[in-house]
Amino acid sequence: MKTSKHSIDLNLNTAINELWLQYLWKSNSFANEKLFTTDGQPLKVVFPGWFNDSWGPDFKESRIVIGDTAYFGDIELHIDESAWHQHSHHNNNSYNKVILHVFVNKSKSSAINTFGQAIPSLCLKSDFLIEFWKSFSSSSKLDTKELPGACGLSLTERSSKKLKSIIQQAAEARLMEKSQQFLQILKDGNQGLVEDALFNSICKSLGYSAHSEQMEALSRLYPYSHLRSYFKSPHRQNRNEILCRWFGYLKFFDQTDTNHMHEDLRREWLALEQQWRDLGGRKHVSHKDTQTPYRPYNHPVRRLIGLHYHLQSVQFRGLLGTWLRFLNNCKTTIRSKKSKSEILKALDNMFPQPSWDAFSHFNPPLGKAVPKQHSRFIGRQKQLVILVNSIIPFFLAWARFHNEKQLEKTLFQLLLILPGEGKNRKIRFMENRLFNGNDIYKMKHSLGYGQGLIQIHDDSCTSFYEGCRRCSLLNWLRSPNT
Repeated sequence: MKTSKHSIDLNLNTAINELWLQYLWKSNSFANEKLFTTDGQPLKVVFPGWFNDSWGPDFKESRIVIGDTAYFGDIELHIDESAWHQHSHHNNNSYNKVILHVFVNKSKSSAINTFGQAIPSLCLKSDFLIEFWKSFSSSSKLDTKELPGACGLSLTERSSKKLKSIIQQAAEARLMEKSQQFLQILKDGNQGLVEDALFNSICKSLGYSAHSEQMEALSRLYPYSHLRSYFKSPHRQNRNEILCRWFGYLKFFDQTDTNHMHEDLRREWLALEQQWRDLGGRKHVSHKDTQTPYRPYNHPVRRLIGLHYHLQSVQFRGLLGTWLRFLNNCKTTIRSKKSKSEILKALDNMFPQPSWDAFSHFNPPLGKAVPKQHSRFIGRQKQLVILVNSIIPFFLAWARFHNEKQLEKTLFQLLLILPGEGKNRKIRFMENRLFNGNDIYKMKHSLGYGQGLIQIHDDSCTSFYEGCRRCSLLNWLRSPNT
């Protein structure tokens, strides 16, 4: 909304209307103003409420503080105070939850509910609006990502316990949904295809959000059943055979400037590039250039190096056998007092990394100083991402297909024991919706917690205003039977 200095002198009765007032309130435009009720008490708007485009009060589930008393309820806005009685709100039960009547023009009749009780009121007098209008900027919009949701605004100590159970159930539902993709492959009974499906899922998890499609395409082009044959050769040979193909098909040789590379890395890189050229430089997986991620250590070159060492470490038992052994060991480890640290250590061992590897110096964008301590190709956070998105869903399908109840129990226990993967956009969004202003209700960030919030986001959180108060999560929290 743009205004000129001349428009400020207009009569406010004609310059503004109720829709304009609703817009200002919805945008929380008065948050930094010193407000007082008509009887002189200080007023603070904690949350303006969810805009109601249907019948009833203009804003639902608002949160305000008058004096030292906090109020949670509805808010009604009018240009004229007298509109409350003209619209017969004083005879309508739907307005009994109104905690504040906001208006511009004062009248002799104050707002009351059907019980005859006076409703606190805020008069936005002409001089206040003129001063506000002078400084108001339509560019300073409310950031909905930072607002609590209707679920968070109504969260209590009792419902927070229910929320914990709902998040756990949502995590289990998400895990079950992910496992479905592997069931049909298991039913086909071809172990080669089964391991290829597991490998495909691991590659997709490694790809980060920007590169998951390319990594998945690469895993289909070079399935695990094909790569196993390379590991019959000496380490140096199989490493070069695999990496030159991976890097070549993903166009890394075309995109990378070697001028600023570490000397050891440049020699190895040029050798891999030459080997790729000798193969004929075949077509690429994608015609799109691979973009450097915002976080350099997420670059797919580093992830692929780590993947090669992982495949090398499982070459004797295979992907399926090695991960099944890891999970069977977890069954025993879970009973110990140090189960979390022991499982994380075992998980770290699944992704070995020699300190001498030249690719430890691969730190895009190239030309920047190499850190003194080399970071892991596949570190703790990415290991957990692989575990929760690939390993646990795959072996849940395996456990159900082979009726291994103990293994199934172990998989669900891992969701509770292990720390959560790094928070993504959906997890942060849900935390703002649920816990912004209610920090005492925050919960331990486990694998299950993160997955549960993502599932709730996908199932329930569809809008910020009109739909939020009608979402399924809000109904579950309020239901006595949930």
